[in-house]
Amino acid sequence: MTQKDSRQEEEIREVLVNAIEVELAALKAAVRFWKEWMEQTSEYVKATSETLKTIRSADKDTSQVLLEVVDKGRESIRTMTELPRNAAAHFIHELDSLQEKKKKTGAKKATRKKKKTKSKKTTPAAKAKRVTQRRARVKN
Repeated sequence: MTQKDSRQEEEIREVLVNAIEVELAALKAAVRFWKEWMEQTSEYVKATSETLKTIRSADKDTSQVLLEVVDKGRESIRTMTELPRNAAAHFIHELDSLQEKKKKTGAKKATRKKKKTKSKKTTPAAKAKRVTQRRARVKN
């Protein structure tokens, strides 16, 4: 095997390792998203069930109990809308921590010949971070 072949194999290996690392970071973020979604949904169901019991027992003023349900619903919806942002932030954090580990261990980056373009050279983590920041600005 020539030096060129071994270099190509190393580059291919590095690309595959990077792809697996990104895939794992995405899966971790997805798992975290669904875990938080399940927890939030469970809390809302539990609170609403308790409120329904209270309404049926007529121990409290029904109008006050209904207002509490509406407040819990609003809080739940607000929390649910934050879940995608939290998942994106977790994904970015995972990518950043991978990058830091590589810097510490001195892992080589796969090098490839690139065509000259005028686009910015950024990492996927930096791109995702900019998208999250833009969304936050649009929301506010």
